[in-house]
Amino acid sequence: MVVPSRTQRTIRALLLAAAAIMLSSCTADSQQGPLPTAVSPSAGVVSMARADAILDHYQEVNNRANATRDASLLATVEAGQLYAQSKAELEQFDTFSSKKKKEYRTPFFFTKRAFYIPAHGNWFAASAQSGKYRMLMVFEKTGRSWKKVASLLSDRDFPLPEIKDGLALTADPKQPSGALSPDGVTSAVEDLFATGGRKDGRSFSDSPDSRAILKTYRQRNDALGSQARVNFVPAIPRHPTVYALRTRTGVLAIAPLAHKEVRVVKQANLQITPGEAESVYQSRPRPQVVTEFQGCTVVNLPAYSRPTILAYQYGLVNSR
Repeated sequence: MVVPSRTQRTIRALLLAAAAIMLSSCTADSQQGPLPTAVSPSAGVVSMARADAILDHYQEVNNRANATRDASLLATVEAGQLYAQSKAELEQFDTFSSKKKKEYRTPFFFTKRAFYIPAHGNWFAASAQSGKYRMLMVFEKTGRSWKKVASLLSDRDFPLPEIKDGLALTADPKQPSGALSPDGVTSAVEDLFATGGRKDGRSFSDSPDSRAILKTYRQRNDALGSQARVNFVPAIPRHPTVYALRTRTGVLAIAPLAHKEVRVVKQANLQITPGEAESVYQSRPRPQVVTEFQGCTVVNLPAYSRPTILAYQYGLVNSR
C-alpha cells in the first residue's frame, strides 16, 4: 500500500507534456470527514477485535515493506490492483525525488478506526485516519490471509453504511440502485475516459470527480497537436470484485478500475519518448506507447437519483 499523505494520490487530470510527447499525471490529495464508528457486532465475518488486529498487522507489515522496498513482503498483506500499484511504486522508487523517498520510508499509523463488518462473506470495510487524511479501505480473505484490496480518499463525506445489530448491511452487486448497479460502476467510469461519457458514463451526476475525468478526456490530445493521437481503452482489473454496502438512501459501491492510455504518432518519422516512470518498464522511444493504469473508485448509488463518483484513484503499473 502507498500511504495517502505520501504516495497514493487521487488523479484529477492527465496532462500531456508536448516537448517530450509523454504523459504526466496531475494529482491532488483529498481529505474526508470521519465516518462514525459502528457498534460492536455480535457476529459477523470477523469480530471487531479481529478486524482491528488485521489493520494492525497490515500497518506493521506495510511499514516494513516500504522501508526495505520488499514487494514480496507486501504481497502477504495486499492483493489486486492495490498491490499492483504498490509494487509498481517500489519498481519506480529510483525515479522519486529525495523528499519523496524519505517520506515513503516514514512509518504511518492508523487512528480513529471504524469497521463495517457484514454478517456473511469474505470481506469487510474499514475507515481510519492516517495523519491528516481519512481513508476508506476493503480487506478480503484470500486463503487463510486477510489482504487489503482497496483504499480510497475523498474530499467529501461518504453516505453512512446501514448498521443492523452491529453488522453492516450489504447489497447485491448485480441489483440496480437507481440508474446503475454496483457491477456496472467500473464500465461506467471507464466510459468517461474512453468516450467522454457517451455510453454507460451518461448515468453519472455532475460532480468534481466526473468533471475531472471528462476534462482529461477532452484534453487528451491538446499537447500533442497534430503529432499523435491519444485514447483511453478499458482494461481488465487485476481484482474484479465489487463491494456494495447499503446506505439509508441506496448503495455505496467500491469498484475496481483499469484502463490503458494508448499514444500513437501520426507521422512515420516521429517517435514518442516515454516519461520517467514509464521508462522503468520500457525506455526506448517508439511510435506507440501503451501505459497501463490500475485503480478503484467509490460511488454513491442513490435509489431515486443519479449516481455520484465520490473518489477515484489510479496508479501507473506498466508501460510498453
